[in-house]
Amino acid sequence: DYDFTNKLVFFNEGQRYWHVFEPVLTELIKNNQTFVYLTSDKNDIGLKLDNEFTETYYCGSLNQSIILLNKLKAKMCVMTTQQLDILTLKRSKGVSHYCNLLHSPVDIHYSKIFAFDRFDSVLCSNTFQIKNLRKLENIRNGKKKELFETGCTYYDNLKKNSQIKRNGILIAPSWGEKSFIRKDGKRLIRLILNAGYKVIFRPHPQSFTADKKIIDEIINVFELEANFILDKSHDNNNALSSSEIVISSISGLVFDAIIGHKIPTIGIDINWDKRGWEAYSLSNASSTHLLLEEVGGIISDNEINNIVKILKDIKKLKIKDEIINKYIFNYKSSGNVASEQIQSLFKKL
Repeated sequence: DYDFTNKLVFFNEGQRYWHVFEPVLTELIKNNQTFVYLTSDKNDIGLKLDNEFTETYYCGSLNQSIILLNKLKAKMCVMTTQQLDILTLKRSKGVSHYCNLLHSPVDIHYSKIFAFDRFDSVLCSNTFQIKNLRKLENIRNGKKKELFETGCTYYDNLKKNSQIKRNGILIAPSWGEKSFIRKDGKRLIRLILNAGYKVIFRPHPQSFTADKKIIDEIINVFELEANFILDKSHDNNNALSSSEIVISSISGLVFDAIIGHKIPTIGIDINWDKRGWEAYSLSNASSTHLLLEEVGGIISDNEINNIVKILKDIKKLKIKDEIINKYIFNYKSSGNVASEQIQSLFKKL
């Protein structure tokens, strides 16, 4: 059994979220705060943390980790994993406080239903997330969580690769039913290649399983074209660094493109089945829509045939710094803010 009574515990479900935890843990170590780091990914860089304040453990696969976490003893547990106490991951009686560290600035609409309902606190990226979490509490008469103005921690370490020439159109769809890839992927790529642009195609990592058939088709059709590049990396930084325009689903990548890299961005909005997602309960526009309306463009899948003209128009957009503070708390300093908020919660317990 995992007995870390009176300790601060972090759980990371996979290496792809390490960049969310890293700025927070670095600050905690600077502040001499002891903590335990648990992960269900044997390749997690966090396992290499080696200092007097940190204990690290690999807990086995995600399913094995959940069995252990359901019996965890700790004063406080911080995770990016959502839907606590809804599916197989339960609240352990041995843990006093569960805190969710939001892993993306994207709005609450795009989380699965009840994603945050059973947490005691949530570290939020922007005012939109806070408003929408409160809205859901009111709709459900749920318990009031402590919601913090934290920011997006991985922006702390965002380094634009200025060595790369920005000359590609990045097509970065979401996955599953929220993605335009199934119906419009091939047509979109063909139109842009035919107009003489370089296309960087970066499917969501989950797409390689959830949308395997269509991804395989796209690769078969385009892989021999000189101007077609397939990007499979977990980190979107190089793809964004080499793009002059981004075409995305209405997803977290919109924030990374506009806020992190100041790239004009087009969001393709499709009608998707909102049952099972928080969007079903939230009728207001998401912050991703609002951001695109201010400094990008939103098109429906019916407008894809005009994509070449749309690309020419959007290229003229200039993105100003003011937009950052409106859509992200504590830009480039939220690891420090998160570590202070976590420590103050931990001391109160």
